[in-house]
Amino acid sequence: MLRGRVRMHPAVAVVAVAALISLVFVGTPLSAQQKIGGTLNILVMPGYEEDQIIKPFEERYGVKVNAKIYPSSDQMFSMLSVAKPGEWDVTTPDTPWIAKLVKANLLMPLTPSEYPVVSDFFSRWQKFDQNYVNNTMYGLVSRFGFYGIVYNSKHVKAEETRSIKIMWNAKYKKKIVLFDWYLPNMGMLGRYLGFKQPYRIAGADYKKLEDTLISLRPQVGIIAATNSDTIQALANESAWLSFGGEWLQVLLKEQGRPLELTIPDEGGVSWTEALVIMKNSQNVPAAKAYVQYILSPEVQAKLAWANAFHAMVPNKMASKYLKLEQARAIFMDDAARLERILGRIATREIPANEAQWKLTWERFKSR
Repeated sequence: MLRGRVRMHPAVAVVAVAALISLVFVGTPLSAQQKIGGTLNILVMPGYEEDQIIKPFEERYGVKVNAKIYPSSDQMFSMLSVAKPGEWDVTTPDTPWIAKLVKANLLMPLTPSEYPVVSDFFSRWQKFDQNYVNNTMYGLVSRFGFYGIVYNSKHVKAEETRSIKIMWNAKYKKKIVLFDWYLPNMGMLGRYLGFKQPYRIAGADYKKLEDTLISLRPQVGIIAATNSDTIQALANESAWLSFGGEWLQVLLKEQGRPLELTIPDEGGVSWTEALVIMKNSQNVPAAKAYVQYILSPEVQAKLAWANAFHAMVPNKMASKYLKLEQARAIFMDDAARLERILGRIATREIPANEAQWKLTWERFKSR
């Protein structure tokens, strides 16, 4: 997620998806659902706009959906900042950007009781703090993932990936690819250093993180401009190791590549997308219906196994609509196990000293 998220998500492989399923959500019988009509303009990460998701929604509610994909939350924020009031109805920011959007007076508060499906979410996402500003809910988690170590099992032994220390192993010099984004990479190194929440460190702790990042530079062969470039480097074996998650690994494994994913002993960091409704939405009923629809278990399964990339979704019930091998590939075959894994994953945040993080990353890249 891509997204990586300011993650840029890959859209590089087309995957077979289960046949379309009848749409029942929020406990409402289909016969009771009324046509809404009008248009719905959505600004989204890849996946939410795919025909398998959008077409049934349009048919059920008589709503024409106009979708535009954005590659990063920074660019999403820039687009919304200059948009005309009412130009967009729904967007899907990385959750750390929700507070920014609220500060810019761009989001509509949400009423929790209108989204009872949240009770079926993994506990981490039921009342996720980044969805709230001043105790008011503005977003609902819609898709997530986490960074671990993605590796080529033909060249790298699984036991070596138990620790992030592998990244300094001389055997893998210049065989590491990193996506060009400071947040996930520096966050993973913060976990390596033992920081439970690496995005909140400062002072001497930050200097330790900075030095650790710079020390890794000789090992890194490729700094990839996009997640697609990261995937390509792993696919053609220009690189054998990366910080990444199932959205990198699963597509390549489906293609027969020997790519595996480990959550190291030090833990990982998350990425999390949310659905939000714009303050000046011109079709609030359709916007609410779309949010409810995306969070229903059947559609969550489609989003989890989207053509653009495959990722985890917050609704535990989505696994019932996935093939067992699909659910297993994205850690959703065992809800209790995934809950335990999430306990080892730090929430990605925007650091208070964000400018310093960005400068450190630029210094790292220039070496």
